[in-house]
Formats: sequence, C-alpha cells, structure tokens
Amino acid sequence: MRAAVGSRDVVTFNCGADPVTIRVTSPIKVPTDHNTVIDGGGKVTLDGGGATRILSLMRPDYRTNSNGLTLQRIALINGRAAGSGYVAQDPNAPQCAWGYGEGGGGAIEVRDARLHVIDVEFRNNAAASPGPDIAGGAIYALGSLDVTVVGSRFVGNTGSNGGAVGLMQSNGRFVNSVFEGNSATGVGMNSVDASCPGVGHPGQSGAGGSSGAISVDGSDDTDLLVCGSRFVANTARELAGALFRTANVSPRRTTIDRSLFDGNRARQGGALFVSNSAPLEIVASTFSNNAAVAFGAAQIERASLAIVNSTFAGNEATQGVGGALYLASLDGASSIRNATFANNRSMAGGGYFAAAMFGQLNFPIVNTVFSNNLTQDGGSPMQCSFSPAPGAFDIQWPRNHAVGGAPDFPCVDGIVFADPALGALADNGGPTPTLMPAGGSALRGAGRDCPATDQRGQPRNPAQCTIGAVE
Repeated sequence: MRAAVGSRDVVTFNCGADPVTIRVTSPIKVPTDHNTVIDGGGKVTLDGGGATRILSLMRPDYRTNSNGLTLQRIALINGRAAGSGYVAQDPNAPQCAWGYGEGGGGAIEVRDARLHVIDVEFRNNAAASPGPDIAGGAIYALGSLDVTVVGSRFVGNTGSNGGAVGLMQSNGRFVNSVFEGNSATGVGMNSVDASCPGVGHPGQSGAGGSSGAISVDGSDDTDLLVCGSRFVANTARELAGALFRTANVSPRRTTIDRSLFDGNRARQGGALFVSNSAPLEIVASTFSNNAAVAFGAAQIERASLAIVNSTFAGNEATQGVGGALYLASLDGASSIRNATFANNRSMAGGGYFAAAMFGQLNFPIVNTVFSNNLTQDGGSPMQCSFSPAPGAFDIQWPRNHAVGGAPDFPCVDGIVFADPALGALADNGGPTPTLMPAGGSALRGAGRDCPATDQRGQPRNPAQCTIGAVE
C-alpha cells in the first residue's frame, strides 16, 4: 500500500470479499504535488495500533496548494500522534501555557494540501494532550485551503483540543457527518498572556481543553460550513463540547444548517463557542440536552448572529447563568426569527438565572416562543435578561417565576404571555427533532412575515403563520 500511494493517482484494494484490517506501523506519506485517491471500497480498515499516525500530507508552504488527497469508503482506527516539544507547568506561574508544542492529527496530518473525506469512519484516534495549540484527534490541518468532510463518522477520538478535527488557518466544510463521543482532554484553554514564555511561541496561557469535536482557529481561513451533521455526547474540559470557532483579526462567516447538537458537555458552552463571526447563521438546527457549568448550549461573542427556524430545548447551566445561550457584544444587525426556546434550565439557586438567553439583547427577536425555561432564582429574570429585546409577534410562558411567584421580566418588548402548549422534543419530520404546538396553541396563526418554510422544511403562509420553529 505504501508503494502504491507513492506512485499511483488512484489506489484501490484487492483483498478478497471479506473486510480486512491493515496494520500501519509508521505514517504513510501521501504526495502533495498531484491529486491522489485512496478508495477502500467499504471493506478496508487502516489500524495505527495506538502507536503511530496513519496518513501524512505535508508541504512547507502555507495556503498555496490545491492538490491533495480524496479518501473514501475506508476506516482509520487507533491512530496516535506522538507529542513533542513538551514544556512542564511552572509552579510559580501555573496560568502560563504548558504541555506539548506538537502532536496533532492522530489519523491524518495535513499542511498546505487539499483533503476530501467521503464515507470514512474515524474511531479511537488520538492527538497528544495536554497542549495549548494541539488539536485534531483524527484530523489536523494547518494552512490548508480545503478540508471537506462528507458522509463520515467520528467516534471516540481524543486530543488536547478538537477531539475529532482541528483546523488552524484552514477552510472547513462538514456535511452529513456524525461526531459522537469525542473529547477535548486538555485543560486551562489557550489565551494571550504577554508575561508567559508560552509553548512553541511566547505570550500564551493554558494547555487546551476546547472543543470536543471540531476546533477552528486562525485568521487566514474564510468560511466554515456545518450542514446536515449530528454532534452527540462530545465533551470538552473547557470551552465548547462540540464546536469551537474563533477568528483572529477579521470576522469570518460560520454557517450551521440543518444540524443537531445533543447531549454535549463542557465547562462553558455545552455545545458551541463562537467568537468574531460575521455572520454566524444558525438555520433549521436543534440544540438539545447540552450542559455546561455556564451557558448550557452556546457561548457566542463578537458576532453578527442570525438564528432562523431553530430549536433550543432541554439545555442546562448547572452552576451558572444562560441555560441555553450566552450572548456578548453582538452586532445590532443580529436577529432571531421563528425560534423555539423550551425547557432550558439554570437551576443552581439564587444568582443563577436567564434560563433561555443571558446577555445584552440589542437586536430584534421576532415570531419566537419562550416556554418553561426555568430557574430557582426568584428575583432575577427567569427566562432572559433585565432589558427586553425589540421585536414583535413573540410569546412567553409562564408569566411568573417558578420560585416566589413574582412576575418574570419580558424577553421582548410587548411580548404576549400565553401557554404555547408545546409537545415534547420528537421526530416530527425533517432533519432535526422539534417541538410541535398542540391544536389550539396560542402560537398558531399568531406570527407574521415568517420564512417560507419551517424547521422541518414544511411550507408556511408567511402572512399568517405559527410562532416558533415549527408550523
């Protein structure tokens, strides 16, 4: 196989009718000066044995090359990237960065090359940990123009950051793929501290722990697309149980479309952390049953946010505010339209509030329902924040705090308090689970100027439509 990959444009396998596992004992180098296809035919597994990275595509340049690898119909398991450049934690400056400087990409390492992954399973691969900049238990790409993953599955991969995939200065597209049970195992995050010597470069603190599934960092990458994908039971010790994206310098576009984030866990942002994204589009997606100490579903900062036809249900801040969302420094051009926030929690007691959204709501919220987002704080806002957002055609329930019975703060100016009679989170058709309003619900026919379809893709009458994500 190693000889074929080095000399052929298309590599297939003739190993008989039964599935076969090929043990890899050192990384297989894939050419980067032309395009290569490796096709396992749905029968081949490459096994790193927990001792070696499996594939490597490396060039010394940066974001210049459009040649690379198409990997399809194959499995990569038990790959391991050995860490190097270890710096011990300084007991006199424990906040400063420590851990490994290199060691990303347990299954595949890419630099300045194209990577297309189609119908591939990545299982139990590991990047080094801890370390502030190390990422990608399965795939790590540095300075690459095109990393596209379609119809693939990432299960049980680990790394200091980005338990499944780490992108640094690399463009990423993830379509119709599953990320399940991946973990970011570092600790302390990675932030700027000019007083610290750093690991690999000066001025760093922390040793990772962000993004259980996908980590995207840098200033040179452009758009990030996540479409039709599922993120289930991923974990991070710090930020973002599922997806982490921060764009340095100029803001970048992030699109999350028809995707599910369910049962992910982190210290902050149970499923999502996004900073400096313009726009950040969340469309026809569901965030459910995610949990964090604070900001149960998502932590969103310095963004131009647009949420449309999406559901936030059953998320929890276990010891903090923002049962579903934390919103900070958002552009006034942000908006939420036809969303459903239901059964989110911030239940640690006094001082822990805003079970649906915490932050400055300086943008319009339209045709949106807030239902049974509960706290145990009897004085602060139970569902949202102290100052209501501008907007129209919204519904909130219950009227009063669950503890003490005082009237709750309105989420939106002029909001109507009425029982929306929502059903349980379920498969009601479409790509993601939703909450269906019962017959006779106050939501039905009470919205105006809705999108042409709902979260399921079902048609609406925009002139007189149902408030929330589901028509």
